[in-house]
Amino acid sequence: MKLNDLKAYVLGLMLIPFLGGNISRADDSLSALMQRMKSDTAVRIAYQETRRLELLEQPWQGSGYMYSLPPDIMIKEQLKPERLLMGIQGDKMFYFEPVNDVRHQGEIEEDNPLSLNIAVFKALINADEATLQKMYRIEFSSDKQGWVMTLKPKRDSESGFSIVISGLPQQQANTIKVRQADGDLSEFSLRKDAEGEEIKSRVNQLYRELLGE
Repeated sequence: MKLNDLKAYVLGLMLIPFLGGNISRADDSLSALMQRMKSDTAVRIAYQETRRLELLEQPWQGSGYMYSLPPDIMIKEQLKPERLLMGIQGDKMFYFEPVNDVRHQGEIEEDNPLSLNIAVFKALINADEATLQKMYRIEFSSDKQGWVMTLKPKRDSESGFSIVISGLPQQQANTIKVRQADGDLSEFSLRKDAEGEEIKSRVNQLYRELLGE
């Protein structure tokens, strides 16, 4: 798996929980947002992704779906420019490239910066604000125009790495921007597409495909 694919894949999957809930009022708080992230329903998110990388003359663009199945399965199905499957189940990562029949499987390691931190991943899934506050410097604001949350690492706050998540008033997140320490930028445009038992069945089908079953 390419380095930038790995970065975007883990980040995109980690942030799916921000997409499922609704923001109930314009003067929302971080704690209220975190609590509404919790869900017992399978969710499908349509996404468009743009990566602006120093090594590329033109932005890279992709699109597809992100899936979340509580408590711990998340899958990203890239459909364009080519189909790729990437997933997380618990502390395991999966990657499948159908066109070349390439598969990878590994662990999300807490001390591996490429796969971020499993503690943060679990905090996002479980709406564990205390753990997030411990690892990130969090800035949250909301007004009649919408809400914005910015995450910056506490350990290396001057590294240039940041995650900015935003949405319209009374709606879920519709934009995520991830800036790496090297200046590379990934932007996700998001739209909640569907949820329920049919999506749950689709997630299980994709998970079996990731496992090669």
